[in-house]
Amino acid sequence: MSEQTECTISVVVPVYNGGKTIRATIEHLLSQSLPPDEIIVVDDGSTDETANVLKSFGDRIKVLSKTKGGPASARNLGVRSSIGTLIAFTDSDCFPDENWLQEIVKGFQSLSIVGVGGTVCGASEGLIGEYVDLHGWMNPQCASDGNVLYLVTANACVRSDVLFRANLFDERFQKAGGEDTELSVRLRNFGYEFAFVESAIVRHRHKQTIRDYLKNIANHGEGQFILERLWPQQIWKANHRKEIVRSRAGVGTMLRFYLSYRQQHDRKRALFFSLLDHCQYIARIWGYRRGKRNVSSSSLRNPLTRDPVSAVYPSEHLRADAILCRRSDAGV
Repeated sequence: MSEQTECTISVVVPVYNGGKTIRATIEHLLSQSLPPDEIIVVDDGSTDETANVLKSFGDRIKVLSKTKGGPASARNLGVRSSIGTLIAFTDSDCFPDENWLQEIVKGFQSLSIVGVGGTVCGASEGLIGEYVDLHGWMNPQCASDGNVLYLVTANACVRSDVLFRANLFDERFQKAGGEDTELSVRLRNFGYEFAFVESAIVRHRHKQTIRDYLKNIANHGEGQFILERLWPQQIWKANHRKEIVRSRAGVGTMLRFYLSYRQQHDRKRALFFSLLDHCQYIARIWGYRRGKRNVSSSSLRNPLTRDPVSAVYPSEHLRADAILCRRSDAGV
């Protein structure tokens, strides 16, 4: 890689009532083989022991507090307070591997690459975790030609200058689900590209109960509604209630799922996975329709635009220190 210059890395972690997991998240970040220049944790109005846990780390981390507004607004506050030329994102229930940052920065190989994602896998045993890992739903989504379409903020790193030019995350997403997809759509619409580094690994504490998992899926369904209103080309084709009920609610569909899973899994897993397929689809529908009822369409007429003051397209001149990253302690 030519014309590399030193870069700075800020890690931003939003947290809401994450007192049970945030300590382990921070400890993993403090143990990185490529130490970040700063770790920013944004407390999004937690009411549990989160604040006390964060206080115990002293000046090893930067803590910001705000009223509850969702992970999009929390990440934005962290980014605005950061010093990094690269902003790495993970969540308060995630545990990055020791070489996470060292690996993820390797993805910035050209001026057109503005964001890099890595692998997300389960941090604990359980059938829900197996199910999520089986489908790879927390990994960056790729097209058939291999191009990365969307990043997932459980494991992502983005150039700070581009984040500001894109006006950061859209804070109309007030729940976790869809805000990272929308930012990805916006950046790709501006002509930027993403990369995937499989060896940049973050372990996620997947939901432990079916109820919690389906609640999370419903939030993503609500996020899908917001995404569609901002970007009509991202429409979820199965968004008509009658069509959905006919095609997905029947026992026959579950049986087909079961037989498909049974080819590679035992009966217990095949039954559980097929049931979860069915239930999560209904939860996603419910969340989508909840968004349709509760979110004002008039507030979703336009996506965020580029910042006209600093708007620069990939083909135009970019500062080298904002893209081609080398750290003397990274070995890259």
